[in-house]
Amino acid sequence: MDILIYNPLSRNGKNEKFIQKIIKHLKKDGRAVVSYNILTIDDVDAFASGCNEDDRIIIVGGDGTINHLANRLYDLDFKQDLFMYQAGTGNDFIRSLKTKLKVVPIKKYIKKLPLVFYRDTSRHFLNGIGAGLDGYVGHLVNTSKYKKNKINYFRHAFEGFAKFKPIAAEITIDGKTWREERLWLASVMNGPFYGGGMMVAPHADRTKADLHLVILKDIPKWLLIMIFPTIYLGWHLMFKKFVKVFVGKEVSVQFDKPTYLQIDGDVEYPIDHFNVKTFE
Repeated sequence: MDILIYNPLSRNGKNEKFIQKIIKHLKKDGRAVVSYNILTIDDVDAFASGCNEDDRIIIVGGDGTINHLANRLYDLDFKQDLFMYQAGTGNDFIRSLKTKLKVVPIKKYIKKLPLVFYRDTSRHFLNGIGAGLDGYVGHLVNTSKYKKNKINYFRHAFEGFAKFKPIAAEITIDGKTWREERLWLASVMNGPFYGGGMMVAPHADRTKADLHLVILKDIPKWLLIMIFPTIYLGWHLMFKKFVKVFVGKEVSVQFDKPTYLQIDGDVEYPIDHFNVKTFE
């Protein structure tokens, strides 16, 4: 049996009709199909235990849906195969797997996720986290009256460039500490992409137990506006004076004042520090 778990808020709130199309398609292949709204599943352990071992659990949604469920499944020893059916507006997780499959096996990937600590809590993430400008842009996107898509991400990115001011911060990676006085952003990446195709860390590989810290510093605002579109191709790394990449197992950033933190697109505010550890 195929068990679809979907987020009704995915696809800008138009996911219900899409789910019916998926069900119809799977039934044509002779499969029995049932669907569940992820927001109504209170006990994921009990839910998985109630499924047969040969059932396929298919998550329908984008990165936010996967992140939400991965944090609830991470420590569970569930037996079923886990798949993802692409249905979100970002899909950076699937993009990093370089697959053309529509229904993608993902169990092995969500059992090896880094952990970010902030305030008094912690959370696993799929693609990347970022504080500073990217967190602020995420805030603008999430609170926007416009739908989530690339055009409106660009709209709010430029709004963020205009309003955001660099922050001083102390950065530590694998025990090595230094200070930046004009830090625009600090992103810690598990995969290459976030933000719907932005290749922030082109060489990041989610199958390896390391983190890619990407910082943007000391850059004039006019040049930042010019560099921004190049991130989609990974060309921003050419600007080595302003863009730095470090690879390690543990990253800590302490800001001089509170800022925004985005975790796979979800935004936390205010935070003045975070710590990230790779999976064991």
